[in-house]
Amino acid sequence: MFRNPANGDSPSEKPLRLLIAEDDSNDLELCLRNLKRSGVSFEASTVSTREEFVQKLREQPVDLILSEYRMKGWTGMDALAAVKEICPDIPLVLLSGTLGDELAVECIKSGFTDYVLKDQLARLPMALRRAQEERALREAEMQAHAALRASEARYRSLVQNATYGIFWAEEPEGKLLDANPALAAMLGYDSVDDLLRIHHSWALYRHPADRDKALPGYMRRGRADATFEWKRKDGTIITVRVNARHATGPDGQSECAEVIVEDITERMALEKQLVQAQKFEAIGQLAGGIAHDFNNMIGAILGWADMGIDETEAGSRLHRHFEKVHQQAERAAALTRQLLAFARRQILEPRNVDLNQTAVETLSLLEKVIGSNIEIKANLAPNLSVVRADPTQVEQVLLNLCINARDAMPAGGSLIIETSNIVLDERFCALQPLARPGNYAMLSVTDTGTGMDAATLDRIFEPFFTTKELGKGTGLGLATVYGIVRQHGGFVHVYSELGTGSTFRAYFPVSAVSPESLAQTADEGPLQGGSETILLAEDHEGLRELALETLTSLGYQVVSAVDGEQALQEFRAHRDRIDLALLDVMLPKLSGPEVYARIREENPDLRVIFATGYSPDIDLLRKVQEQGLPVLQKPYSSRDLAHKIRETLDQRPADAPRLGVDTPS
Repeated sequence: MFRNPANGDSPSEKPLRLLIAEDDSNDLELCLRNLKRSGVSFEASTVSTREEFVQKLREQPVDLILSEYRMKGWTGMDALAAVKEICPDIPLVLLSGTLGDELAVECIKSGFTDYVLKDQLARLPMALRRAQEERALREAEMQAHAALRASEARYRSLVQNATYGIFWAEEPEGKLLDANPALAAMLGYDSVDDLLRIHHSWALYRHPADRDKALPGYMRRGRADATFEWKRKDGTIITVRVNARHATGPDGQSECAEVIVEDITERMALEKQLVQAQKFEAIGQLAGGIAHDFNNMIGAILGWADMGIDETEAGSRLHRHFEKVHQQAERAAALTRQLLAFARRQILEPRNVDLNQTAVETLSLLEKVIGSNIEIKANLAPNLSVVRADPTQVEQVLLNLCINARDAMPAGGSLIIETSNIVLDERFCALQPLARPGNYAMLSVTDTGTGMDAATLDRIFEPFFTTKELGKGTGLGLATVYGIVRQHGGFVHVYSELGTGSTFRAYFPVSAVSPESLAQTADEGPLQGGSETILLAEDHEGLRELALETLTSLGYQVVSAVDGEQALQEFRAHRDRIDLALLDVMLPKLSGPEVYARIREENPDLRVIFATGYSPDIDLLRKVQEQGLPVLQKPYSSRDLAHKIRETLDQRPADAPRLGVDTPS
């Protein structure tokens, strides 16, 4: 082993590891002397036979090889063959005493890095440096190629495993060059080859006009981001967002458009439903506020009209006027009820309801309102689950849907009422923001009428929106359906096509309570009065005066208050006399429930009735209802008030709601 640490070199610089094949000791000495004189830092191992050469190549690391061309029993060509087999990246410099030009060229072509004649050994250091530089260049190229191959492999993997669709198309012809599996799956094709058989990307667009905005648009702007409607293989329509740019084609030479495709059909549907829900919530708050104020005024009008009817002679001119006032007030009250239903501010009286029974009972009513040119069919599921709902409101849903179906079939057709048990999973609910996973009873109404376009479908649940002629409808029927079903914790789904018909599906959450018979409405009979004392708390002057007049005319003693604090004061001043409290839910200073909470601390057995048009604190009222508290919904008539008062007072103590201090369970 020969070592030559070059003078002035950094101690950290690694010496060049040489392997020298030479069988002439004089030539070897001359070679080493020239290397030492050149200042090259090196370590040299020498061999003279082929066997030693091969052994050194296999056993020790080498940076560069010097080989004599002609040696005893072997040649430099033998050394080259061994290098190519064992360590092909190691440079091999040929040493020779005489080497003709043709042989020199042949040796370089065969794989020698360079050659140095022995009478020009001064060139040896330069040949070594050049061999090292060439090796470093080759290694850098190999690393670059390896990195490129790795990058291409990663790119292919990303494209092949991407969740987005990707395709390449010629510009501007639109001919499909290649695509990834995600695009084929998105469009319903069995494979990429199956997709490429359509040849042109133009075949994907639903609307011909969109084709003119596609690839030509990419060419003008360099890249593009747009939304289109595409056709799947089976003809169904999806909405896609495409992002395109100029790129090199799959062949690596031609230019093309590279397009990334995202299926946004579900996302757009979800966003649309959320926007609609937010819009309906805002409209509902406005409608609820208006209906609340109207209820107080309409209640007063109804009450005074009733009193006028009772106090005038039947058939007289004034009696007829009071009846007309009463009829118009009833119509106004119906409108406010519909507005409250849409706003989900109705006071519900939930019971266990069998939708099949509701459908059967409604069918008998439909015969009077559905024309003879419409065939009515019922397909009711056996063993339908019970829902917890207000039966009157559910009946209103079915009637409104059937009347809407009738109006969509002016020339006749078929109306089908169906029920079924439905289980909604997480996947379905992800597309329907108003739905929650669980068990539902579904009530649907299908017609074979005119159907609706997309623009109409977007607005059908808006209050006062109607496609009917002026004076033929209020536009509150479907709005009422929407509000009632939503207030019951369900939702409505609509499918419609122009010229085909429509299907409305109302989903009601299943009740956890076992089925029970529907309560029958008792015959109210004649008005009955009494001599008990009533605490009346009502802030609306008209309603307060009406209730006061009605109750005193029936023999009751009345203590009235205009707000919650006064109601509490009047109770404490007359606590030994008061038999029942009639409290408006929405009172100034203290609400009705707050007043009653204070009263029951002093008299837990006092009976109470809440009067309400709707309550913003609907959760509080619902809790009170669940405890059995009677509710009188505005606008109420004098007859409604009288019956509710008498019914509550006549309850036996064991039957009356016990709303005193809660006892631990």
